[in-house]
Formats: sequence, C-alpha cells, structure tokens
Amino acid sequence: MAKSKFFWAMTALASLGVVVFAGYSVYGRLSLHFSGDTLEVKSSPVPPLAPEEEEEPAAQSGEAKAAPAAGEPAPAAPEKTKALKTPFEYKDSKAKKVSIAGSFTSWKDVKMTKKDGAWKTEVYILPGTYPYHFVVDGRKKAAPGKPAAPTGDSLITVP
Repeated sequence: MAKSKFFWAMTALASLGVVVFAGYSVYGRLSLHFSGDTLEVKSSPVPPLAPEEEEEPAAQSGEAKAAPAAGEPAPAAPEKTKALKTPFEYKDSKAKKVSIAGSFTSWKDVKMTKKDGAWKTEVYILPGTYPYHFVVDGRKKAAPGKPAAPTGDSLITVP
C-alpha cells in the first residue's frame, strides 16, 4: 500500500510539472501574439566571391599554393563590403503618405518624399537580395514590375 501511495504522489507531481510548463509556454506565445511583437530573423547577405578568392583548379586537386616570391607583393587583404545608396520610387499621385519597409531596415518604415509626382527615397544597403514593400496610406503594397517573394513582398537585388 505504501508503494502505491508513493507512485500516485510522484505521478501527480510529474503531471503538475507538465501542466505548469505547458501553461507557461502558452502564456508566452499568447503574450507575444497580443503585444503585436513579431519574432524577426535578421538576414545577413552573403557577398559574391571576388575573383582572387575563388579556388584555382590546382588547389582543388590537393596541391598546396605556392608562396609569393620575394619580389612579388603579398596578396592584399580583402576589402570590406560597403553599403550602396539604393534609390526607390513609387508612383501614385493620389497617395497622401508613402514609406518603405524591408529586411534592410529591420521592417521599420522609412518615409518617402514626393518629388515630381513620384514618391522617392534612397537607402544604404549592403549587396544581396532583400524583401521589401511600400506602405501607402497605411496599406502594404508590392512594388509594381519587381520580382515577388513567396511572402508577397517585392525583392530587390543590390549588386
């Protein structure tokens, strides 16, 4: 009889632990959902290989690369990738407020200014491919004529 009480006490304790853990998990997800926050995965673009960084056929066959001769200069250190000023334009004469948001801005809206009948801005972006969209009078809109991501956002490739 003593073994039976001990067994049921441990079973009840384990069940209580499972219920507390499940409740905490559900609470965390619901509080995240109702707070309006989103989990964000930041993409980091992978720059293309420079010609001097590509492997030579001799290096692939297992041969070691020869060290530069005494008279030859040592290979230069790779340059840091620089962000490029990338222009964006959205044409809508009836719009009152337009901004752009993308993975390159951590999905924060960047205001655009109206010039010559079109909304324009410039954003510094590292080379790579990024999803983005325009926010026109509070509504998300894709860029016309640009490739689309599976999420419905437009894609931009910065060389």
